[in-house]
Amino acid sequence: MKKIKLGLIGCGKQAGKHINSINKLDVVDVYIADIKTGAAQLLAEKSNVSWVGNPDDIFSDHDIRAVLVCTPTPSHKEIIQKALKAGKDVFCEKPLCTDLIEALELKEAEDRTGKSVLVGYVYRYVPIFEEGFRLMNDFQENYGSLVLGKPLSAYFRLGGRGSHQVWKHRKDQGGGAINEMLVHMIDLANWYFGPFKDVEVLSNTIKCKERLIQGRMESVDTEDFVMVRLYNGMGIEIFCQADLITPAFTQYVEIQCENGTFMGSIQQEMPSFIYMKQGRGGYDTGRTNLKFGQRNVLDIQMTYFVQKMLKDQKPDRNRIEETVDLIKIIEEIRSQRRR
Repeated sequence: MKKIKLGLIGCGKQAGKHINSINKLDVVDVYIADIKTGAAQLLAEKSNVSWVGNPDDIFSDHDIRAVLVCTPTPSHKEIIQKALKAGKDVFCEKPLCTDLIEALELKEAEDRTGKSVLVGYVYRYVPIFEEGFRLMNDFQENYGSLVLGKPLSAYFRLGGRGSHQVWKHRKDQGGGAINEMLVHMIDLANWYFGPFKDVEVLSNTIKCKERLIQGRMESVDTEDFVMVRLYNGMGIEIFCQADLITPAFTQYVEIQCENGTFMGSIQQEMPSFIYMKQGRGGYDTGRTNLKFGQRNVLDIQMTYFVQKMLKDQKPDRNRIEETVDLIKIIEEIRSQRRR
């Protein structure tokens, strides 16, 4: 079978991770490019893929079916527009773009060209969260309700210690707990329960104004703790909390429903289970531990993108319109007074 060609633009840290996933797929050859030609050549030799001398060569190559965008955020809009105009599907690392106006312009370009843009919010590909989504949305005709019943409240949590890079704590460089952490949990919550009708900021603050980063004490100026409360059209109360102060990476989702509880985490050491008041949908009464094993979520995400591209199908998750909803929420959070 002849392999398809896929182009990748931007040769930073994320590019290498995506190339590792692509190289596991027998149906794809990847060609990479960067405005710094040396960076593309170096990564290509390290990853055993091809490289081109100019990013524009990616757009002009009619055999390249899709483009992966792994450049800094301010450049995303122009690159995506060029790719769509050239008739190529697009995978873009999060965030999609810098603001809502750009997102709406990209949605118009996608509609106009008929191609698809998929945004890399990776938590939607975690098997435990896919199961949680099914349980929140899969109506069981035999029981006249969802497996877990009507959701009552939900808590989405993501925390890390930060202090890896100075830019992650600088406002003018796009750092902070909102951009780095909260967007992932709001995106997951939006997938489960959106669209949201109301957003309330409960906390948005800097708890550590100085940080030891790479051996130097640095003054920082962007939020490291944020908590918001969201309401959807059904009146479900959803809390999303993210921070850069947790000593060790911590992530989980806890949802209380009329017929039980869903608890899920990307971490193998954290408990993931379903507790049912009344057995339904293949789950017994009581607690059922959920084990999906250790899997590379980036591999799952890239396989999903390639399969959709090969079948010429529109993605059913991480679409631009969902990112538009996400950006609206983030802009509303930023507009509310810090507490």
